[in-house]
Amino acid sequence: MHTGKRDSTSGAKVSIWTRSAQTPMYPAVPDGLNPEVCLIGAGIAGLSVAYTLAERGHSVVVIDDGAIGSGETGRSSAHLSNAVDDRYYVLEAMHGRDKSHVVAESHTAAIDRIESIVTREGIDCGLERVPGYLFATPDEDAPFLDREREAALRAELSPVLLPRAPIPNFATGPALEFPGQAQFHPLRYLTGLAEAIERMGGRIFCGAHALEIRGGLSAKVTLKSGHAIRPRHIVVCTNVPVNDMFTMHTKMSPHRSSVIAAHIPEGQIPKGLL
Repeated sequence: MHTGKRDSTSGAKVSIWTRSAQTPMYPAVPDGLNPEVCLIGAGIAGLSVAYTLAERGHSVVVIDDGAIGSGETGRSSAHLSNAVDDRYYVLEAMHGRDKSHVVAESHTAAIDRIESIVTREGIDCGLERVPGYLFATPDEDAPFLDREREAALRAELSPVLLPRAPIPNFATGPALEFPGQAQFHPLRYLTGLAEAIERMGGRIFCGAHALEIRGGLSAKVTLKSGHAIRPRHIVVCTNVPVNDMFTMHTKMSPHRSSVIAAHIPEGQIPKGLL
């Protein structure tokens, strides 16, 4: 293994995270691998699962057709938040209060888990707890904040309704403040995860495109290279499942949001998620 900058990502533009991280690069898959678990996808999902399994003593192999974090993880907003985009009042109406609470609980646990791993492994990824602010856009109905606050409280979160978000020279109108959110450098975090996985005996391979994924008692991952991995278990951790092509793909449409990176003078905007 050696380190270097990897500019090959899932989009035409190179993200600020890719440009500012020395991410590990890994060799192609050799033939004859028989791990207990094979994880497909070396983004935050795949490496998080691999870390947890390796931590518990399981034999793990992670493969990716690109570099680690070269998919959605390396092109994210890097927000760690339990204030979900789908809105708690919508989730509650569709799935009930108990399921809405599970969503809040799981997102909160994920932030705590990342923080604990960063602390335990000493990962230098700029992880920082910050508040998050939710406010209406000009074409939105501002009273939705009241509905969202009430539903979030029922989900056992603790948002506070403010007259405005603390952004100088920008009148947001009423805003919900969600405490305990976080921000970090996702690719530096993945680098630390990958190093920890290897230290615990896990193996990571890149440039490994899975052509066929077969589960069951004769589990097998066939690669484009012609090699095959024969694990006991397979975990697909790609952004969209690639093993059941007609189960999910026909029900999904691709979407991408734009994120702009800019230099801002220190103190001009308070730290937080907006």
